[in-house]
Amino acid sequence: MGILSGDQMRTIIGHFSPFDDSGELKPEKDRVTILAANAFPPLDVMCMAYVRAASMGDGSPILIQLSISALKSLGQGDVVAAAAFSRAVIDSLATQHGAGHVGMTLDHFKVPSFPPPAGDGAAVNGLDRRVAVARIDDAVEAARGVAGCAVTRDSVDEYVRYMTSPRYASFKRSFLGAVRAASPAWGMIDTEKLPPVLDFAVTRDVVDSVRHDLGNRDIILEAEFGATGSSGDEIPYARLTGEPLREFAGAVATFIGYTGADAIAYPIGMEHAAKLGETHEPDVDRLIAVHREVMRTTGRYVPFAQHGGTGAANLALGLVGKNNVATRFLVVGANHLADHVRDNVDAIRKGVKSACGLRVFEGMVEAITEAAVAKLRECSSYGRGAEVARLLGLVNQTAMPVERAPETPEDSE
Repeated sequence: MGILSGDQMRTIIGHFSPFDDSGELKPEKDRVTILAANAFPPLDVMCMAYVRAASMGDGSPILIQLSISALKSLGQGDVVAAAAFSRAVIDSLATQHGAGHVGMTLDHFKVPSFPPPAGDGAAVNGLDRRVAVARIDDAVEAARGVAGCAVTRDSVDEYVRYMTSPRYASFKRSFLGAVRAASPAWGMIDTEKLPPVLDFAVTRDVVDSVRHDLGNRDIILEAEFGATGSSGDEIPYARLTGEPLREFAGAVATFIGYTGADAIAYPIGMEHAAKLGETHEPDVDRLIAVHREVMRTTGRYVPFAQHGGTGAANLALGLVGKNNVATRFLVVGANHLADHVRDNVDAIRKGVKSACGLRVFEGMVEAITEAAVAKLRECSSYGRGAEVARLLGLVNQTAMPVERAPETPEDSE
């Protein structure tokens, strides 16, 4: 059976576009969002829960995400080995449970912070300085006229130093290595808090490296434009209207057109790691404005990836193409464990095997499965398995084309 490829996921996402063939927004009852559930150690517990949820009823499409933090923990620092291991775990569980529409995502592969530390020299076998200069100069030209993208000569020099630094070289090795090892359906380049022009340059550099250096035109590459805060480290959010909203939508469309990104994340008022009872209203006006401008200027639907899905007061169905949820599932699993320890602490202290063994983790699987099913229902993707199976069967027979990254001059030669 195997897990979904990027092309298959791209087809599913395109099928569930919130816009009809005439470009009009579908009624809410006809819109679907794909759940992207983050998995952390113990990996088999969380992945089993997600796969079981996806196998129930007629089956549901789902993405299982591994962040770079989770991979570092799993691999004791070896991100590439952990990515390959995670792929094997997800693949095996999906086959065992008959879950036919499970995909894997590399989530939050965070680029190094900017600016680079003072005295940080050029990396050995890193990006050549001449290439970095060309990358930055090209990005400056592409972003010309975009609000907030004016740069000075000193800024350009700092951007070049960043792209030739050992930290940036290490990030690229990790991301490209994980893509090569796991062949995931989706991967996110986390550029939060980078200056806009550097974001243009870095995202384009990584996209080109995946497409041309690895030769991987399958994976859906998600880019990020602007920063999303975390609970306790909030970033002020302002809703835009009129000309400022049009300018923001135009900036995102320009960014997507230049970088070749397949999916996009940008601020809509959410925050990562929301605590219980903490909710935020999604900025639906911004979502609609950006979607329309991207389709107008690029001619394609580019799904929006919502980060901080745990704290969303409600889900903007369809307008959010991929709903990332991590904290909710961690909290559910941890609370089951806390309740078990509270109810069995004496037996655990005495070393009673039944109190310390399988039922601890089986209970966690049940609790997280139930929470995942609830999220699938919220996404309106629960039970869409037969629809997805028909779609992929039709696509496989007719070899429908998929959107590709733009060619570079080297390709055309």
